[in-house]
Amino acid sequence: MIRLALLTIACAFAAQPNRTIDPKLLQRLSTIIEPNKTVDIQTLASLNKTLNKELVTKLENSVNFKINVNNNNESKVVDDTEPYDVYESPRKVRPEDVEMVEESPDYASSVVLAGDLLSLTSAVSNIKDEACQEQAYKFLDGLLLNKRWALKMFDASSKSPQGLLFGSSYHLGNFDECVGIKDTVDNGMTIQGEYCLATIRWPQKEGIKKLRTGRGEILRWAVCVPSACDARAVQDFVTDVVLRTVGNTTTVEVTERDCYFREPLTVSTGDIVYLSVILFFVGILLISTLYELYYLSCGTKNNSICHDLIISFSVINNMKKILSTKQNHSLGLECISGIKTLSMAFILGGHSSMFLGTGPVMDAAGWDNILRNPFISLVLNSMLLVDTFLMLSAFLFCRLLLIELDKKHGKINVLPILIFRYIRLTPSYLAVLWFYMTWLPKIGEGPLWKDKILLEKERCEDTWWTNILYINNYINTDKMCMFQSWYLSVDTQLFIIAPIFIYSLWRWRRVGPTLLGVSIFAVLLIPTIITYKDNLDPTLMVYAKELSDIISNYYFNVAYIKTHMKMISYFMGLLTGYILHRIQVAKYELSRPVKVFGWLICLFLGAVSVFSVTIFYQDWYTYDRIESAAYTSLHRLAWGISNGWLIIACATGNGGVMSKLLTWKFLVPFSRLTYSAYLMNGIIELSYVGQLRHPLHISLINVMFTSVSHITFTFILGALLCITFESPIHGIEKILLRMFAQPVLSDNAVKNHSRDSSRNTSQSRIEES
Repeated sequence: MIRLALLTIACAFAAQPNRTIDPKLLQRLSTIIEPNKTVDIQTLASLNKTLNKELVTKLENSVNFKINVNNNNESKVVDDTEPYDVYESPRKVRPEDVEMVEESPDYASSVVLAGDLLSLTSAVSNIKDEACQEQAYKFLDGLLLNKRWALKMFDASSKSPQGLLFGSSYHLGNFDECVGIKDTVDNGMTIQGEYCLATIRWPQKEGIKKLRTGRGEILRWAVCVPSACDARAVQDFVTDVVLRTVGNTTTVEVTERDCYFREPLTVSTGDIVYLSVILFFVGILLISTLYELYYLSCGTKNNSICHDLIISFSVINNMKKILSTKQNHSLGLECISGIKTLSMAFILGGHSSMFLGTGPVMDAAGWDNILRNPFISLVLNSMLLVDTFLMLSAFLFCRLLLIELDKKHGKINVLPILIFRYIRLTPSYLAVLWFYMTWLPKIGEGPLWKDKILLEKERCEDTWWTNILYINNYINTDKMCMFQSWYLSVDTQLFIIAPIFIYSLWRWRRVGPTLLGVSIFAVLLIPTIITYKDNLDPTLMVYAKELSDIISNYYFNVAYIKTHMKMISYFMGLLTGYILHRIQVAKYELSRPVKVFGWLICLFLGAVSVFSVTIFYQDWYTYDRIESAAYTSLHRLAWGISNGWLIIACATGNGGVMSKLLTWKFLVPFSRLTYSAYLMNGIIELSYVGQLRHPLHISLINVMFTSVSHITFTFILGALLCITFESPIHGIEKILLRMFAQPVLSDNAVKNHSRDSSRNTSQSRIEES
C-alpha cells in the first residue's frame, strides 16, 4: 500500500511542469518499494521541499505513518496498517520493536511531531519570502533529524488549546525557550528563534458581539519561527495552518510589535542624551550630599541663598523632608496627608486590578465575577478617588489664596504662582516621559513586551509635547502618552481659571458665592447632557474586552479625560475651601445637631457614591440613558459633599476617629510621594503585563495580593524620582518664590509665631515646609 502511494505521488510530482525533483530523491524512492517498507529520514526531509499542499493531503489520506527513533539518532517511517481501537487494549509490542533512546524529551517530541509535520510542511511551502522559507525548511529538516534546536522551536510554540471553552484566550507557549534558540546548521547558516504572538479572530453571532463581558472573539496564539521571517510571513504561515484545521472562517493578524527575537542592544543619540542628563543629576545629588555632610560634620550654620540652593539637591536633606512626620497645626489641614495617601493607594490598586483583569488570564469569567462583587467597588471606582485629588487641589488653592488675599488686601500677583507651579511639576514629569521614549523598551522582554511597551514609546514620541503643555486630554487623545497623564492636564487647566472664582469669593460676599453656585449647577448639567445625548456609560466601565488598551477606549477618549466632564469635583473643592475659610475667620463653632447631621450625610453619600457603581455590572441590569446621565454627575456631587464635610470636620477638630486615622503620622511621608508615585505607576503596570510568561488565574485574593505588591513597588520608584527631581526642584521653587513672590502658597502651612493663630483663624503666614 505504501509503495503504491509513494510511487503515485512521485509520478504525479514529476508530471508537474513547475516542479523539479532531486535525482537523489528518485534513487531513494526505490528503497521504498522494497519489502522492508522503510524510508530514510533524509529522504523524507527532502520531500518537505517538494511536496505541494495537494500532494501532502493525498499522502496524509493514503498512508498512516509512525516514526521510530533509535539510539543512533536515526529515524525510520514504518507503515502501520493494523487497525487500532482506542476502546480495546493495545496490541502486544514485541521487544525488537522498541529501542531505547538517550533523551526521552526528543523521543516524546518526535511522537507528537508525527501528527503536525505534514500540516507544517504545506504551510512552509507557501511562504513567499525566500530567506524565511529556506530557514523554515531547515527547521523542518531539524525536526525530522531530531535536532535539539528544532525540537525546542516546535516545543516553544502553542499546541492544541486548553480551556478554550472556559475562556482562555491567551496561549503563550514558552517565550524564553523560543528566544533562547540559536544554532548553526548546514552551510554556516545561523538560525535564531523568534517569538510571535498571532491574533486569531473568528466571526461571532450579532448577539454575542454586543455582550460586554468575556474576552470577545480574539485568540492570542504563540508560534516560534526562525528570525529570518518577518511579521507578514508569520501571518501567512499561521493563516495557512489555521485554514487546514478550522477552515476559512477565521482571520489572522501578526504585526511587527507581535514578534520578538534577541538582538544586540542598540543605543540611539536620544538614549545617550537622556542617560547623560540622569547622570548629571545624580552627580549633582552626590556633590550636594557630600557638601551637606561636610557642614554637618563641622557643626557650622549657613543661611545664605547659595547654601540653600546647594543642599536642595542633597539626598540627606530630601530624605529628611520626605520622612519627616511634622505637620503644622495652625489651619487644621493635617488630615489632608492621610486623605492623599489612602486615595493614592486605592488609585494604584485600581490601576493594578485593571491591568491584571484585562491582560492574559486563564478564565474570562473570573474578572467578570470580580466586577460584580460589591466589596471591590472602592478599587473599581478608583476614578472617583482621582476626582478626590482634583477636589483637594482646588480646596488647598482656594483656602491658602483666600488667606493671602486677606493679608495683602487683594493685591496679589497670581502669575508667579502659576509659573512656579509649572516649574515644580514639569521636570519630574518630563524625566518619566523621556524614559518612556528611550530606555523603557530596553529594560525587559516578554510575550506582550513589544505590544505594550513599544506602542507606548511610539505614542510618546508622537505626542510628548501635548503632555508638557498639559493639553493632551484634548489634543491627539488617541495617541496619549502615559494613560494616567490626563489628570495633570485637567488639574492644570482648572488651576489656571480657579483664581477668577477665588478672587470673586473674597471680593464680593454675595456675588462671589452666587457665581460659584451657578457654576456648580452648570458643570453638573454639562456631563449630564452629554451623557444623555451620546448614550454614554455612567462611568468608565472596566470590562476586559474594552480596556485591553485603555487609550483606544471610546468612553475614555470622548468623556472620561475631558476637563468639562470633571469640573464638578474641582468646584466642590473651591466651595469647601471657601466654607472652611469663613468658619475659621468667624471662629464659628459647629453645634452638635450640625455635627450629627453632617456625619450622617457624609457616610450615606460616601457609601452610595462608591458602592452604587456595582449595579451597572450586574447581569440583570439593562442600560438606561436617563439613569446614566443622572449618575455621571450626581455621584461626583455626592462624593464631593462627603469629602467636603470630612475635611471641614477634621479641620475644625470634629473629625473623631476619622481624624485620628487621617492624621496618623505613618501616612505623612507617603503623602509627599503621591505625585511621583502617580507618574511612575505606568512603568510598573506596563512592565508587569509585558513580561508575563503565562496567563493568570483571576480571583479576588490574587488581585489583592498583586495590587499590594504593585503599590509597594510604585512608592519605592516614586521615592527615587522624588529624591532625584521633585524634591530638589520643590526646594528651589520655595527659595525663588521667597525672593520674587512672597509669600509661598503650599498645602503645608507653617505658623508664624509672632502672631496668635489657631484652627479658627486665618491670620498666619504661609510658607513652604
